[in-house]
Amino acid sequence: MNRLLVSLVAIAAVTVCAADGTISAVSDIDGNVQQPQGLTVIVSNQFDFPVSVYYDDGRSGVFMMELQPRSNGQLNTFYGHKFYAKRYPSDPSELQSFVITYDETEVVLRNKEATIIENKSKSYRQHPSVKNIPGPRTTATSVKFRSLSSRTIEIWYDNGTPEGSPQGELRSGQETTTNAYEGHVFFFTVKGKKELELARHTIVADQVLYLVYDDDQHMASKDILDKTAKELKFMEEYLERTGIHWRHNFDMNGPRPPPVLHMWNAKEIGQTHEVRSANGYWSCNGPNSKCQSSDSISLELEVVSVAPKVFIIPDFLSDFEADTLIGIANKSVKHSTVGSADGGGIRSSETRTSRNTWIPRRTSALVDTLFRRAADAINVDEKLLHTNANVEDIQIVHYVNGQKYDSHHDWGVSGYHESRYITMLMYLTDQEDPQAGGETAFPKGGHGGGFKVKPVKGDAVLFYNLLEDGNGDDLALHAALPVWRGEKWLANFWVWDPKRK
Repeated sequence: MNRLLVSLVAIAAVTVCAADGTISAVSDIDGNVQQPQGLTVIVSNQFDFPVSVYYDDGRSGVFMMELQPRSNGQLNTFYGHKFYAKRYPSDPSELQSFVITYDETEVVLRNKEATIIENKSKSYRQHPSVKNIPGPRTTATSVKFRSLSSRTIEIWYDNGTPEGSPQGELRSGQETTTNAYEGHVFFFTVKGKKELELARHTIVADQVLYLVYDDDQHMASKDILDKTAKELKFMEEYLERTGIHWRHNFDMNGPRPPPVLHMWNAKEIGQTHEVRSANGYWSCNGPNSKCQSSDSISLELEVVSVAPKVFIIPDFLSDFEADTLIGIANKSVKHSTVGSADGGGIRSSETRTSRNTWIPRRTSALVDTLFRRAADAINVDEKLLHTNANVEDIQIVHYVNGQKYDSHHDWGVSGYHESRYITMLMYLTDQEDPQAGGETAFPKGGHGGGFKVKPVKGDAVLFYNLLEDGNGDDLALHAALPVWRGEKWLANFWVWDPKRK
């Protein structure tokens, strides 16, 4: 049997146990609950006395088995689950604690540490473009604000100044999604009457939906209040059933349904999917017959993260195609914004300091080819990749001199089920050197420790913003790290599900 990594950790986070006592949720050591990946773990007791093994549910623990001296036991569990061993049930101290980090694992309990038995299989190698992020784990999380006032309200981030930082506005019943951090404070006032503060919320780890009430005279309609009560009940049931929070849209008919478009599976690091595309590379400006290769392209999607699902696609673009996109964009780039018209408002923000522009599919035959090639890579009909169906125009982004885009999600909630589903990032330039910055970071990937992908010209990064059941994936949090030397050009390609709103 292949044996993979089992890590010793300090037990700190709460995971969820189903009502009948069976384990039903997957949680990493930062409390980020992930999608179940079932596996069997062999636990070997090398002590000279019996030990009891417990699943850490964040409370009193769930007894799993007793192991006699020099004996083995079997756990049917999931990666990300946490366990600890004690000499006897009433013993207040733990002999060992460990987290299951990959499938097909074994842990040996002995002395003061658990022996790590690692499979050095090629399939579990780290991709050369990927590096772990050092330092403390992020406390970032996606949160929803909803107005239960009949009046339009304004959102403010308490940045320590008397004025606060404006974050948009909400009409009655409207909601917006934003990325925040534990301990951040937001306050809400009546539009045009900042002295009338309706609510002040401090972000905590175990809450997603933050409601803004008004007085009895200015409460939202009964329909809005009833819908909110129904959603709160569903969120409670969903958390108990899955171990993770419901974060996406919910209307009177229920939660956002599962995606209808294809989703590549990502069972393990190093897994690959190969796609043949008839949409060959371009090498010059001119007619297809002269400037586009008639040879098909082999696109290899390599899994670099299981949760969130992230793939690297080498050589998705030719050098000429990348340079052409930059040449088109250079004529019209302008300062980037954040937000949306129906989700709090579009605004400038110090969290995003790049410049960008948009390139429609109809721009040229070369650009049309990129849409068709992308359709092959994500396994959808190219007819869906038009702005009146499932995609946006390609967004070209330019970063220099410390410019960045702080941690954010590409999906959001604005009162409808339609959502960004797939993000494909196409790198148009190389990283100047290993210290030049500009990587794409996934702070909640890598089992909560975070990882980053360096820009390689022509390569693409593909990830999913939604889970299989239609929920928003909080682990799909990502950031464009600051560019310290040189410049970075990037193409964003977004596919919506079930269609573009």
